[in-house]
Amino acid sequence: MTDLASSALSWPITVVSAPDMQAPLAEEIRSLVDAKVSDRPFGVLLDATPEQAYRIVCDSLIAGHVYLTLITGQAATADELYRLVQQIDWAEHLAAEGYFTISATGSTDALRHTGFVATRIKDAIVDQFRERTGTRPTIDSEQPDIRLHCHLTASGHTTLSLELSNGSLHRRGYRTDGGLAPLRETLAAGMLWRARWPQLVASETETGAALFDPMCGSGTLLIEAALRLTGLPQDLRVKRIGSTGWLGHREQAQKRVLDNPPELAKGVDKLTLIGQDIDIEQITAARANAERAGVDHLMVFREADAWKAPCPPEFEGKSLGLVVSNLPYGHRLDVAGDHEGEPDWSTLTDQWQRCFNGWHWAFLLPEGEGQNWPLRYERVFPMDQSGIAIDMIRGSFDGKARREAPGPIGLANRLCAAAEQARALVDAAPFANRLQKNYRHLKKLAEREGWCCFRVYDADLPDFNCAVDLYRDEAGETWADIQEYRAPNKIDPQLARARLSIIVEQVMENLGLAENHSVVRQRKRQTGTEQYQKITQERLERVVHEGSTRLWVNLTDYLDTGLFLDHRLVRDRVAELSRGKKLLNLFCYTATASVRAAHQGASRTVSIDLSNTYLDWAERNFTLNNLKVGTEHSLIRADVLDWLEQRSNAIYQPERFDVIFCDPPTFSNSKAMQDTLDIQRDHEFLVRSCMHLLSDDGTLIFSNNLKGFTLSSKLLDEFRINDLSRKTLPGDFARTPNRRSVFEIRHHDDT
Repeated sequence: MTDLASSALSWPITVVSAPDMQAPLAEEIRSLVDAKVSDRPFGVLLDATPEQAYRIVCDSLIAGHVYLTLITGQAATADELYRLVQQIDWAEHLAAEGYFTISATGSTDALRHTGFVATRIKDAIVDQFRERTGTRPTIDSEQPDIRLHCHLTASGHTTLSLELSNGSLHRRGYRTDGGLAPLRETLAAGMLWRARWPQLVASETETGAALFDPMCGSGTLLIEAALRLTGLPQDLRVKRIGSTGWLGHREQAQKRVLDNPPELAKGVDKLTLIGQDIDIEQITAARANAERAGVDHLMVFREADAWKAPCPPEFEGKSLGLVVSNLPYGHRLDVAGDHEGEPDWSTLTDQWQRCFNGWHWAFLLPEGEGQNWPLRYERVFPMDQSGIAIDMIRGSFDGKARREAPGPIGLANRLCAAAEQARALVDAAPFANRLQKNYRHLKKLAEREGWCCFRVYDADLPDFNCAVDLYRDEAGETWADIQEYRAPNKIDPQLARARLSIIVEQVMENLGLAENHSVVRQRKRQTGTEQYQKITQERLERVVHEGSTRLWVNLTDYLDTGLFLDHRLVRDRVAELSRGKKLLNLFCYTATASVRAAHQGASRTVSIDLSNTYLDWAERNFTLNNLKVGTEHSLIRADVLDWLEQRSNAIYQPERFDVIFCDPPTFSNSKAMQDTLDIQRDHEFLVRSCMHLLSDDGTLIFSNNLKGFTLSSKLLDEFRINDLSRKTLPGDFARTPNRRSVFEIRHHDDT
């Protein structure tokens, strides 16, 4: 238990930061106070004088919360927690008629809900006061005298602290609307620190430093860059101090801090800060935010498309500066302008290279996207934005800025070139032996079955965690598609990279591939519309054959190639069943099953998907086989679940089909379901909706890739169901039989 009676005593302080921000937080705190600071996964620890503690509260831009530890101990149960809290003499901290609030994080087996933890702490405090004085303090979360915070680990190690900050310090008071992808203020401040913005400003005091955000959104990065130099407004510094009704509050220490704000950085009057965005509403919000923050006089915002606008003339003569941005990927693509698919980053970065030669840059990208970034970067910093893993990459616009072939082909070449150094860390023999063994067997099988595309390796060895697919196009060229499964966080990134180098080298050496005929992509769980977005612009498209059907594959630009190889025999079955009949293909992707069926004589096909990208691809597949998209072969853009629900509730009899192929994703967003489609939870709805559209003697092929999927027993009673999972598993996927489920479903004969 901490003794806080002496005014000269140092306080045990915990400063919490956003994930992966502890290093810049520690550096920032060292610049604010003269104290020994220790990094921790959650932030930093230090022993601080009261004045130093208040200095951190008032002036840190990266800190999230500042806590003063009151007591630590073991409290895995409610009774243990109660006894631990009662060890504190609460009369030293709070008046009997005072007001307090409690927050909690973490849990144990017995203490699973933070609300209950807070209630148990409240009971211990209130009971102590009532026993000693006959009265008690009151809970008040709006204007408490003190704020308490409890953190529990799974093992029951418990820390109860007084919060010296007035809630989360990311709230600066200037932002009312965060825009499409709000960047938390503390994260922006940490990014700028890692981009070395303070050092850059300090080194360029004569002509003044410059900062440019080409896609600034609501202006958070520019505003935080200015606040780093001017300090926070005085009224905000005052509001940041919490627990001012604490009986141990040091009024004089607080006054000294408030009366002595950080010195204004040199050269502020010569700064050039410019933000631009294609969205005028975002620019309007950015201007309002800057005005509320008191830094609007230091920056300029203008509406502009980054790809079309010239370099801002204000930067002419600025030899040193920083280009920084939270770049628009995924659901933020609209702010990048009127560009089809993924923006052309190579063209834009070429323009920046010409405009900002000698400057530094720092960008936020989705996790793993740095491997396809066209500029050479010096560092990658993992970060977390509201639970979403992202990377900050940092580099310079200089003669070595441009990377050769940044996409999957270039990555494969760079990895292969690094294989010699990788052998110092990784033994190549186990992977080479397994790859050779698999290839000898599967090559014969492919020749016998007539496959031109097949899987030759699928994470057979835990240390070499990837899939390797071979694609032979109709011109006779063979390509290797190497899909790396992201290594767990516990694996050293350098070791994971070395293993991948060995994989690429051995694939190129042992599979008889021509130079530049390997690509490397990273497999990861997709969210939202990520599966529809391009990951590069290399456009390596080839025509391959499946039976007598010709199909387009793209080996570089997307997370998938357009052809799911493990569904090869499922497509065979769909085509066989559909000959002379009507086929409905739901979640059709690039409609390869529909094209196969149409090419083999289906009288009508209807293919439905939400993605324009995939439907355009599907039309190209039909055209490639001299099949015209129209009345006989329809492509429909729709949310499949909404489309099914409309027909389930229709007062008219909807069109019925002889064959339905439904291959839904494991998870998907849809208005028709409970916010998301969860295939295990919601497959009954899907199957029944499909059966409503199936002719009396028709067949539904229902498949999914959820590992461990279990079909509802209710459906087994309602319909005739045959499990085809094993029967439709191709030989090249026999090593991973549990990754997908395939069922053939029919009405009972008496329906």
